[in-house]
Amino acid sequence: MSAIGSIKPAAAKNDPASVYKTPLDLVDEVMLTRGEKIATLERWRQAVMQQLSAADDGMQTQGVGDKLAQTLGDIGKALSMLQSPISGAA
Repeated sequence: MSAIGSIKPAAAKNDPASVYKTPLDLVDEVMLTRGEKIATLERWRQAVMQQLSAADDGMQTQGVGDKLAQTLGDIGKALSMLQSPISGAA
C-alpha cells in the first residue's frame, strides 16, 4: 500500500528530523513542493548549526557531534540534488 499523504506537512516543514530519518529521505517526499523541500532543508541546517554552536559553547551534547556532521553532509547532498538542473531538460 502506498504511503502517499501519510506525513503531516506542517510537522515535516517545522521539525523535519522528527519526520524523516535522513535529509535524503526528504528529497523523495511527494507531499512537499521542491521549494518547500529546499526551505525545509535550510531550516534543518539551521537547527543542526545551532546544536553545534551549543556544543562549542560548552553545553552537554552527549557525543552527537559525529551524527550532526553526517546530517550536515546529507543536507548538503539533498540540497544539491534539489538545486541541480534536471539533465535533458530544455
